[in-house]
Amino acid sequence: MNKEELDKIIEKSFRTEPGFQLTSDFAQKVTFTMVRREQWKTDLREYLYLIGVLLSLFAVVSGFYYFVAKEFVLKAFAFLSENIIPVISIILILNFILFADRVLLRLLFRSLSPAPTKVG
Repeated sequence: MNKEELDKIIEKSFRTEPGFQLTSDFAQKVTFTMVRREQWKTDLREYLYLIGVLLSLFAVVSGFYYFVAKEFVLKAFAFLSENIIPVISIILILNFILFADRVLLRLLFRSLSPAPTKVG
């Protein structure tokens, strides 16, 4: 295909009406969808950062207590080792509550709220 044929095709496409029409609020709906998708990613990233901060804070406090009161840390570790199933269950439940609060509920409330409409 040479340049002249391509120019004719482009000119013809600019002069003819397309076979479809977009709704008047199409751009607003696309924008709303994009914002919701990006907000999901932001909420998930915020949750992961919060988990990282909590785990690093726990590690720092445990390390500090290990140097200050080694017996206390060893007793706490022994207690956790003896009760591993309840401890893991509690950690998973708390983690799910935090995840639901930080990510799932926000996603649910955003999906239930109607798309913003243009007034005027």
